Amino acid sequence: MDLKTLPVTLRPMTAAQPDLESALNLSQAVGWAYRLEDWRIAQTLGQGVLAEENGAVIGSALCWPYGDGFATCGSIIVSPAMQGRGLGRVLLTRLLELTGRRAVMLNSTTEGMRLYQSFGFEAQGTVQQHLAPALNVAPDAADPQVRAARAEDLQAILQMDRRAFGADRQRMIAEFFQTGSVMVVAGDAGPQAYAICRPFGLGQVIGPVVAGGAADAKALIRYFLRSRAGQVRRIDIGGDSGLGAWLTELGLTEVDQVTTMMRGKRPAIPGPERLFALASQSFG
Repeated sequence: MDLKTLPVTLRPMTAAQPDLESALNLSQAVGWAYRLEDWRIAQTLGQGVLAEENGAVIGSALCWPYGDGFATCGSIIVSPAMQGRGLGRVLLTRLLELTGRRAVMLNSTTEGMRLYQSFGFEAQGTVQQHLAPALNVAPDAADPQVRAARAEDLQAILQMDRRAFGADRQRMIAEFFQTGSVMVVAGDAGPQAYAICRPFGLGQVIGPVVAGGAADAKALIRYFLRSRAGQVRRIDIGGDSGLGAWLTELGLTEVDQVTTMMRGKRPAIPGPERLFALASQSFG
């Protein structure tokens, strides 16, 4: 299928209120718990495309370039009435035109894997979504010092994130400094780990969490579980993070799992910091 055989037009997604509201309606139609503000942030940080039929938005897809060598894709939604007619393939084709020669990463449901494999994406791992309603978590006596990030910490945070993610996410982190809460583990030479908690969907999402070891990552997560008591908390972790059983013990149940897929070669991740929790399944 292509646009010649579909009564559909594609156009760039803009920050205009009608586009954001149309995307929100689309996500609600497929059961995604997005807010209008979630769509605003996604559009601000990335590039998007909307599919229309007779003036109605029936599909969306976004990508987020991180420099010249890497990008992530997500928010690929097809209206239930249009599913099975090839629109997903059309949207993905346009996204790959936008990402150009970059390596591209996305997180796929079981249903979407066949489509992505046909475009050269290969499975690289898994992401587990953990979710909890209101719960209270006590501090651990062994937790390192956690404090609020300061303006002068930003460069250290960006450097840690680049070493853990393999690409520059300065725009994303700067946005989250404005819309969320940023905490760090303070070391003798400055921040040695960081995490962000921000409003998303039904409550709050914890991520990214970047640290050199699990102890620092757990301390930051515990802090946000305490400070956001009474709110739904979500955290998305890689299957190799080592945090799954610990989160489940705390009361954050694993509610979903997706497959991380790559097209092309991801930039090297020098470390020593690791990405213990994603910013989101779309942003990586």
